[in-house]
Amino acid sequence: MDIAIPQNQGVLEYLGRGEKSQRAILAEPDSVPDPFMGQGSHPDIVQRVWDELGAGLPKKCRRLVYGTPALVHNRTGVVLAICNGTQYNIRLTADDFRLAIALGASARTRWSNGEEMGSLVTLSADWIFGGWRKDEISWCRNIYAAHETECI
Repeated sequence: MDIAIPQNQGVLEYLGRGEKSQRAILAEPDSVPDPFMGQGSHPDIVQRVWDELGAGLPKKCRRLVYGTPALVHNRTGVVLAICNGTQYNIRLTADDFRLAIALGASARTRWSNGEEMGSLVTLSADWIFGGWRKDEISWCRNIYAAHETECI
């Protein structure tokens, strides 16, 4: 599967920066000794993304993107969610994005070192920071389904 597609440009540039650029762009979780530990994200975040947000998706969506745990559409290669240290980001459909923002979701964060990150600029215009909301599970299913139609 090729994930170097236009929809992933921002997220690949973000995840592939620095020393991570030496890792495989796309790898299976079992390619590392413990994909929940040592991949740059808190294990609770990996569990949230893979086990909870990915619960309604095929297990083949669990991937490592430049060593970062992520959900990647198993047929189109579109990155759907990423672990991001002590946070996570989710790609949303346009309707779900509007709803998420109305419900208080954020597209910005301030890291512990004081730096700020805007997901809309860094990843692309359809990403938010996760907030452990119940709706996020259905939002992940919706974005998966939206990209499933690209396979037909």
